[in-house]
Formats: sequence, structure tokens, C-alpha cells
Amino acid sequence: MVEREFIKNMMKKIIEDTEKNKNRSSDEIIQTIIEELTHQKATNQTNRMIN
Repeated sequence: MVEREFIKNMMKKIIEDTEKNKNRSSDEIIQTIIEELTHQKATNQTNRMIN
């Protein structure tokens, strides 16, 4: 459920950021999503290695 909560919070943040900056292209928004998910995946892998 942690992943689901992360995605929910990430999408909420992206929507808020997009509302603040209406000039963002869809490519920029997609790039932000990719970066966030990549970072989360790396964090999850690190946590698995520690445990």
C-alpha cells in the first residue's frame, strides 16, 4: 500500500504544480512523473537491500 500512497501523493503534487505553472508542456509533466517513479524505485531497492 505504500506504493499506492506514493503514487497518489505524487499525482496530487504534479496536479498542483501544473495548476501553478500552466505553461508546462505534457512532455515536461511526463518527465516529472518518470523522474519521481525512478527515484521511488531506487529508494525501494535500497530499502530491500537494507532489510
